[in-house]
Amino acid sequence: MENKTLKILELFGGIGAPRKALENLGFDIKSIDYVEILPFAVQAYNSIFDIEYKPQSVVGWNLDPDILIHGSPCQDFSKNGRNNINTGRSILFEETLAIIDHKLPKRPTVVIWENVPNLLSEGKKVNHRVHHYHYLSEMERMGYKNYYKILNAADYNIPQARERLYTISILEDKLGEKEFEFPKAVELKKDISHYLEKGVDWDKYSLSPAEKAIFFTREDGQMCVREATKLGYKEVNEYDVINVEFPSSKTRRGRVGRGVAKTLTTAPRQAIYYDGKLRMLTSKEHLRLMGFKDKDYNHMKKSGLTDQQISYLAGNSICIPVLMELYKKLMKLELI
Repeated sequence: MENKTLKILELFGGIGAPRKALENLGFDIKSIDYVEILPFAVQAYNSIFDIEYKPQSVVGWNLDPDILIHGSPCQDFSKNGRNNINTGRSILFEETLAIIDHKLPKRPTVVIWENVPNLLSEGKKVNHRVHHYHYLSEMERMGYKNYYKILNAADYNIPQARERLYTISILEDKLGEKEFEFPKAVELKKDISHYLEKGVDWDKYSLSPAEKAIFFTREDGQMCVREATKLGYKEVNEYDVINVEFPSSKTRRGRVGRGVAKTLTTAPRQAIYYDGKLRMLTSKEHLRLMGFKDKDYNHMKKSGLTDQQISYLAGNSICIPVLMELYKKLMKLELI
């Protein structure tokens, strides 16, 4: 297709997954602003896109984006968070609402908000969904029609079981009689074996003693990992991925993905089993599992980032293949 220039506003911009997904689809991107507080995320963003961007802490008044994408902090909404929802980081989505309502000369045609599925929870002690309802209500007041759904990256041809809530808001006067539909799931064509580095130093990526302790080999030679079930363990097969972030936990240790990684976090500790051995996934593999290319990894390393920082940034990013499928649906409706 002929390249089209698209003006985007990136809030909580991370390492630029929304921009990368649009570039993959052939768009020429004009990033009219990029807001990110984490210095090494900015360093990574600049290295990936070969720019020297200095993000703003406050969005100016004269911006007119076609599309706004924000992935506001999710820690307090997540199941592992502290539920600090009234004063915590996660209510920073309110800043997005204020920017749309008061700081932009015209409202973007499309707004995309990515967050954790637990934002839809309605517990007795903590009700996170009230915040999502508030967001939807405010977007409706500003003339948007909302669509939201929990999507799993593994359903969009990337071997990572990563569920995230995507809320798509479209200006009603631009949408007209059309309706947005979320992309349908597709069969996974390549499991994790296709995403592994070659020539990895197994000693460098070995498991800690505590992590090793949750694995054992059965008398028949079958590798197993201990878990909190009646059986007490789960079999581990070739190219299975096991989350070992919590080796001492009785309920969260040893979660197994069959040829698919579990959700990458900002401190990912996931082991893969093949060739009769276990090793940790590498930072380059973490980036691959978010849809980034090896050249992006190389740019980040050349800029001085450590592998630990790169893994953190991968776990904090948005999955590019999912964004691409969402964009394709918007393109079909001629909204971008």
